[in-house]
Amino acid sequence: MADLMSRTLSQVAPRDKFGRVTVLTGAGLSAAAGLGTFRGADGRWTLAPELERAMHAEYVPDNIQQLWTVWGGLRQRARQAGPTVGHRVLAKLAPTIITQNVDGLHTDAGSQGVIELHGSAARARCLSAQCGWTGPADDQVSAAQPPRCGRCGGLLRPDVVLFGEGIDEEQWRNAERAASECDLFLAVGTSASVAPAVWLAPIARGAGALCVNINIDPNADPNASFHESVLGDAHVVLAQWAA
Repeated sequence: MADLMSRTLSQVAPRDKFGRVTVLTGAGLSAAAGLGTFRGADGRWTLAPELERAMHAEYVPDNIQQLWTVWGGLRQRARQAGPTVGHRVLAKLAPTIITQNVDGLHTDAGSQGVIELHGSAARARCLSAQCGWTGPADDQVSAAQPPRCGRCGGLLRPDVVLFGEGIDEEQWRNAERAASECDLFLAVGTSASVAPAVWLAPIARGAGALCVNINIDPNADPNASFHESVLGDAHVVLAQWAA
């Protein structure tokens, strides 16, 4: 592993040497927008354990208010905060983006064709299997009065992947293709160690791509799927790389 303190992303992966870049993003990229995590001492589950019901498909539709409290509230905060520097840099560079985030900030920044592994809180979908409507979520939705489908009148839920639900097959095929066809694979704001994202770097590496993890934590265990790690704040690292 290279000396993390001395090598920049431009040294590890000069931007002009790569033409097919795929970037995997995680919660660390959105933290600067004030979007808190769920786990940990200050996580929402710790502070309000009842909200964990909003993560489990087995409780739908009884947890519909928790769903909108958590995911609708997250989307409202994301829109108010706006995209971070990192989101805007990636939108400017226009790589293929695969994200584990559901906040919609990549799209807000102007990125096109974002592959959303876990869905998006910016969308809603009808709970009625006979209807199946999916569309934009109301940014001002009230958890106390969950929204109804304009087509059939059924309850709407945030279009995010809950525990007990599978990843959308088309999104995963797109992610596999993006990993297998790139010549540079970057992981930003994520350890890339949780399924299914954990499989993407090995796919990219097996296809001949250089795999680089941008990591802010100097004590993090190295991920053997990556050729290199770059230590630093992702927003600073990406901005310097783009300059």
